[in-house]
Amino acid sequence: MNKIDAQKGSFSIAGFHTLPVRVYYEETDAAGIVYYANYLRFAERARTELLREIGVAHESIKKTWGVEFVVRNCNAKYIAPAFLDDILEVRTTCTKIRGASISLRQSAVRDGEELVVMDVIIASRSHTSGKAVRIPKEVRVAFQQITELENEV
Repeated sequence: MNKIDAQKGSFSIAGFHTLPVRVYYEETDAAGIVYYANYLRFAERARTELLREIGVAHESIKKTWGVEFVVRNCNAKYIAPAFLDDILEVRTTCTKIRGASISLRQSAVRDGEELVVMDVIIASRSHTSGKAVRIPKEVRVAFQQITELENEV
């Protein structure tokens, strides 16, 4: 495994979590440009690392509260391409916390330039029934560490 992919992300003073990602051959098209759907994979990887770092990893949430997160909505704006061997940062910040959902803004950035901006809503649901459930208080508090805008609690 490449050292950059094995790294944990980090938190910035600006209120977001950053995960470094190197672009591999398998993630590009014939022209060496990152295939658009791979940005969704980068964003998923960043959300997973974010959860670990704020103390509420996927398996922990499931085991402790019987809750899991699923993507309910994702809107991506593609601004500029990334290329083979680029080192990107996937930045994640929380923009709103509701009863059973969390809105996140994620961006793929190269050398300070936003390439793709994704607005993602993740929903909290029961692991056993699959029905929407309120986000546990401890998880809500953990997400407030990276909340950029005013919360609706």
